[in-house]
Amino acid sequence: MSRVLVAAGAVRGGMLLLADAVLALIVFILTADQGGGGMPEFGAFGGPGPPVQTVVAAVVALPVLIRRLTPYPLLVAGTGAWLVMTAPWGLAVAAYTLSAGLPAAGPEAGPAGARRTRWLAAFAGALALLVFGRLLAERVSAGYALLLTVLVAGTPVLLGLWVGARRALVATLRERAERLEREQAALAERARAQERARIAREMHDVVAHRVSLMVVHAGALESTLADEAAARMAGTIREIGREALTELRQVLRVLREEGQTAAVEPQPGIDALDRLVRRSHEAGLPVTLEIEGERRGLPAAVERAAFRLVQEALTNVHKHAPGAPTTVRLRHAPDALEVTVRNAAPERAPDTVLGTAGSGLGHHGLRERIRLLGGTFDARPRPDGGYEVHATIPCE
Repeated sequence: MSRVLVAAGAVRGGMLLLADAVLALIVFILTADQGGGGMPEFGAFGGPGPPVQTVVAAVVALPVLIRRLTPYPLLVAGTGAWLVMTAPWGLAVAAYTLSAGLPAAGPEAGPAGARRTRWLAAFAGALALLVFGRLLAERVSAGYALLLTVLVAGTPVLLGLWVGARRALVATLRERAERLEREQAALAERARAQERARIAREMHDVVAHRVSLMVVHAGALESTLADEAAARMAGTIREIGREALTELRQVLRVLREEGQTAAVEPQPGIDALDRLVRRSHEAGLPVTLEIEGERRGLPAAVERAAFRLVQEALTNVHKHAPGAPTTVRLRHAPDALEVTVRNAAPERAPDTVLGTAGSGLGHHGLRERIRLLGGTFDARPRPDGGYEVHATIPCE
C-alpha cells in the first residue's frame, strides 16, 4: 500500500512540474512579445529592444518552475518586469500563487487567521498601488488604469483566494472523514471489548463453576474410594480438571483484555506430550509416542499447534474409539515438523456419556491454526476402520 501511495505521489509531482513548465513557457512568450499586446508598450527606461525583452522574459519565466516551493523570486522578477516593460504576466502568476497558498483566514482561525487577513490586505493594497501607479506614470487615463489594475491585481488575487479556500475545504472534509473513520474503528473495538467481557463473564459463571465442582467431587472420590485403581482414576480427573481451570482462566484473561496484549502463562508445547500420553494411558487408552529426527528449537507457535493437534486427536479417540491402540508420531524434518496421530478400529462401542456425534469445530480450529502457520492439515478414516490425523507445520 505504501508503495502505491509513493508511486501516486511521484506521478502527481511529475504532472505538477509539467504544468508549471507549460505555464513558464506561456509567461516567457507573452512577456517577450509584450509589444504586441494591449498594455502600454514600454516602461520608464525607454524602449528596450528585442534582446532585452527576451532576457527579461527568461528572468520572469524561470521562477515559475519553483513557485510551489517559494513564490517570492517570481514576485520580485514579475515586479521588475512590470516596472521595466509593464509586462503583467509574471506579477499576475505571483499574486495568484501567494493568494492560493494562504490558509483559510476566517474568524475561527483565531489570532493567526487575523494576522493572515492583515497580511493579505496589505499585499493586495501594495499590489494595486504598484499597478495603478505604474499605469499612471505611463500617462494612461485614470479609468483605463483602474480597469487594468483590477485585471492585473484583483483577478489573480481573487482567483487565488478561491482556489485556496477550496483546497482548505477539501482538506477539512478529508480530515473529518478520517476522524470519523477513526471514531468508528474505536467504537467497533469498544463493542468487541464489551462482547469479550460478556463472554468471559458467562464462561466464568457457567463453565468455570461446573469444572470447579467436578474437581471438588473428583477429589472427594479420590480420598474416599477403597479401590486403588478407581482412586487413581479420580485423582487423574481431579488433576485434569485443575489444569482445565488454569487454561480457562488464561482464556478469560485474554477475553477481558481491552485493546492490550494479555499477559498469559507459557502455553504447553511438545515437551508436554509425554504427560498427555501418560494421562491417556491412565484413562485406559493404549498410546505410543514415537519421535523421529533430531530435536531442535522450534517456534512457540509451532509447538503449541503440535500439542493442540495431539490433544484434540486423543480426545476424539477417547470419545469415538475407546480402547483403540493409538500411535502419536512426531517427525523432525529439516524444514518442518510432521505430526501424525493414528488409531486402530475401536474395540468397543463409544461411551454414550461422552457422546458420539462430533461438532467438527475441533478439526476446523486445528486446520485454521495450522493454515495460518503455512502448514497443511488432513484428517480421514483409514481402510482398517481406524482414523488418522496428519499435519505438516513449517518450522520457519
